[in-house]
Amino acid sequence: GSFSYATELQALGMALQGAVAVKSGLNKDGKMHWFHAFALTTIVAFGGGWLGFMLMGKPTSMITGGDINVTSCIIAFLLVNYTPFDIGFKALNFLPVKIVVTAFAQLFRSSGMIRFIKTATSEIQPSPYYPTPLFGPIVYGTMLGNMSGFMLKGFDGYLGVGMPWPFQNGLFIGTFFHVFAHDEKGILGTTLRGFVKSIGNGTLLGGLDDITFAHVIAAGFMQLAGIMMLPNFLGPTFNPIVDPPTWVGQTIAALLRVEEHEEVVKSSSPKKEVDHEIQSN
Repeated sequence: GSFSYATELQALGMALQGAVAVKSGLNKDGKMHWFHAFALTTIVAFGGGWLGFMLMGKPTSMITGGDINVTSCIIAFLLVNYTPFDIGFKALNFLPVKIVVTAFAQLFRSSGMIRFIKTATSEIQPSPYYPTPLFGPIVYGTMLGNMSGFMLKGFDGYLGVGMPWPFQNGLFIGTFFHVFAHDEKGILGTTLRGFVKSIGNGTLLGGLDDITFAHVIAAGFMQLAGIMMLPNFLGPTFNPIVDPPTWVGQTIAALLRVEEHEEVVKSSSPKKEVDHEIQSN
């Protein structure tokens, strides 16, 4: 996101999503005190910004980047809750607007996860058993997107029903990015890059270097996933990692069952003709 005002627009996208989520959920009846609702907006939007950096002893971005992040929360909160006739909230639920906001928010999430992984990779020393630090950077990047859930629901409340989507996304996409971009000497990185570069004799990379290519794939996946999981499309229960291969497998199994049924019908057809001739005689 190096275009003009990229940082501001991405932060505003996150803040708008947070404000809409609070007004649609925890403050649906509108009875929450305004400061409580505003504080929740900052947590829903920037939970990782509040706490994620602390996992490596760094200052929170809500302090270092407060002029942008906090200002974005103020603008979003006023727009969602205090515009005449609720026009701000209604406009943000209009599908084209929702898609644009989602795109900026997802760009913020993917860039943040990648930035966290890069930071951890540069500061963590590898173990004696592998030439690249593996789990530390991936966990650091993954935790960024899960702080809001922990803060709002608690440990058991957040994890009690299974692995939340932000964890799945971080572990899946974060692992791909980290291994492809940073594991220069390890067998995982060399194997993954070798496989990708063997497709179309390297044309899949489009002339991009390894880090840029991995960044594009991670950001592209998260953009597509965020939009597909909107309630207007496949909904938040859709899992972009598990569901597509499951659908493919189910489709193949269904086709095989149809072919098997056709074979059974064909094999039984001559017998039916013989039985019909016997009955006629």
